[in-house]
Amino acid sequence: MLVEHTLFFVLLAYRYLRLIVNVVAFLLLRPIAIPENPVLTSKDVTVVVPSLALDQDRNEFKETVHGILATNPFEVILVTIDENVERVKLMVKSMATTKVRVLSVSQPNKRRQMVRAIPEVRTSITIFADDDVRWPKTILPWMLAPLEDEVYGGVGTNQRLRRAIEPSLSQRVWGFLGAMYLLRRNFDCAACSYMDGGLPCLSGRTVAYRTKILSDTAFTDGFTHEEWNSEYQLNADDDNFITRWLVSHGHRIAFQYHREAEVETTLEDNPKFMKQCLRWSRSNWRSNITSMFIERHIWRLVRAYSV
Repeated sequence: MLVEHTLFFVLLAYRYLRLIVNVVAFLLLRPIAIPENPVLTSKDVTVVVPSLALDQDRNEFKETVHGILATNPFEVILVTIDENVERVKLMVKSMATTKVRVLSVSQPNKRRQMVRAIPEVRTSITIFADDDVRWPKTILPWMLAPLEDEVYGGVGTNQRLRRAIEPSLSQRVWGFLGAMYLLRRNFDCAACSYMDGGLPCLSGRTVAYRTKILSDTAFTDGFTHEEWNSEYQLNADDDNFITRWLVSHGHRIAFQYHREAEVETTLEDNPKFMKQCLRWSRSNWRSNITSMFIERHIWRLVRAYSV
């Protein structure tokens, strides 16, 4: 009994010591400031948006593209499936812009959709964004600020839930859980970023990379042929793969926690939210096991920080 009690209190002390350390780190984190005379501007950015372009999501998708265009990037590339390409082209035509191109792949596969766009990018920075995000007009200078330094290969930002309009009681409950999930994620990423420059994952909802990293043929091959347990080819976990790739190839990652870089996103506001959580949990387990026991690059970083 004494052993069980001792173990319980040790774990309890560890949990709250970790919480205190994380709170302090979170409060001390400051985003990398925008330089007075930046080398990188919005004209150096191409935004790639993979989407199935489902009919029921048409208005939200169009709103996302409008919000991205408001930040004045060099170009926006929408990648959908062949079945829906004409629908997306009609949507773009109705927006009266020359900054949007539409590409397609034969089957729904987010990784293949991303790779389809990469050779078409003509700028030094590529930003991937989900088709349901809302950007503030101020986001690009904050995302580009860390990339002024060549040591950085990827940049993520904090996120906030976009609530339903006139939600029902059930939607309020599920929305609260979704909002807490994103807030907790912001907290964890900010604390980790301050302590050792790392974070669990650069979220694919909105993330910036150097195009030359993504254009590497070794990256493309690994990204489109990743397997789990030497049996299942992965389509999910795209952001986990790229985060691990940056770490394994010596690129630093930045987390810009600032209100002017805050991305709004949607989550399920019904019982399907539990399925989203299950999917995220599976992704995290797969990626963490890969990081710790298969690739093992993180252990070299741990030794480096210890020294």
